[in-house]
Amino acid sequence: MLGLMICFGIFGVWLIAIVVGLQPEIRVYTQQPFSDAFSGINALFAGCAFGGVILTIWLQIHELQETRDELQKTASANLMMADASRVMAMHADQKAILDVFQTYCSEYFQGVKNDAMSVLIPCVASSRYCEFVVSRFFVADQQAFPAECWERVSKASYCKTLDEFLAKEQAYRYKLDELINFFTMLSSQENSKSIIANCDFSYSWWRPLLWMIAVQQEERYANNEAVRKYGTVPYLLNVVKRLDDAYGLVPFKTTEAFWRFFVGHPKVRQYGMDEAYHARTG
Repeated sequence: MLGLMICFGIFGVWLIAIVVGLQPEIRVYTQQPFSDAFSGINALFAGCAFGGVILTIWLQIHELQETRDELQKTASANLMMADASRVMAMHADQKAILDVFQTYCSEYFQGVKNDAMSVLIPCVASSRYCEFVVSRFFVADQQAFPAECWERVSKASYCKTLDEFLAKEQAYRYKLDELINFFTMLSSQENSKSIIANCDFSYSWWRPLLWMIAVQQEERYANNEAVRKYGTVPYLLNVVKRLDDAYGLVPFKTTEAFWRFFVGHPKVRQYGMDEAYHARTG
């Protein structure tokens, strides 16, 4: 519309110039009014060119304004999508934690916890048995079951005889692996620490027992060349540290600090703790 108005305006001015140039009164000023009027065609084209420049500038300004509006709309849409993504991610984290919590409370996992405790409590009662269990987490240099530990283990086990314990002990350790994998998955929910802390996974009960295994895993890996050569780097210590952080607990700065916590823990002592653990307190 603006282009047509400019063209009509220029053409109108040119037409008026021709009409005026053909008037008799113009002869007073020029002897060639008609030819002078038609020579104004040059002016017409020059005017059209000028009008084209103006039209181009106007179109560019209009296009830039539309582009700016579109960019603003796109930016607003991106912000809305980012907010929606954050909300969806938060809900996904919440659902993941709730799914894990439902697993923890399931009847099957209750059996996993019971069987894992059938290993962990004897580990508290016998440091020698605990060394055996820790060695079995690695593929190299695994220890044989120390029969001499049965005297202490028997006081912390539901099994009545050594043969009964040996028949079930390996299956118990497999369930301990499942329990550790469960807490590993739980600790991997980095964006949901507040949700983890608000769910009761009985971590205060598991904490000294998991730390007991984790610390000795690290020691065995560091001190055994065959384990380092053929085994993988243990990860349980990082798991319990992340869980400590999620529950607002300060991780132990040294292994001696943990062992002092361990030997003084009332529940650990109730399990019939092996006094040999006192030697680890430094």
